[in-house]
Amino acid sequence: MNCIRALRGIALIAILAIASTTRSYAQGCAQCLDSTRATPPAVQAAYRHAIYLLGGAGVAVFVAGALLLWSDP
Repeated sequence: MNCIRALRGIALIAILAIASTTRSYAQGCAQCLDSTRATPPAVQAAYRHAIYLLGGAGVAVFVAGALLLWSDP
């Protein structure tokens, strides 16, 4: 039962981490922001899609690491 509770906590953290990436449309540095502003809307949409993918990959790595650390020996 304790493992199920831990998995629920990890799932909640993962959902919150994924939800926090939904508003990260702007690029991190001014140079990237200027280069994406000059692109067509289709390319900007592709960048936004890539941000979701990179955010999801980071969350997946974090959750996998947390599961490995919390697993019973």
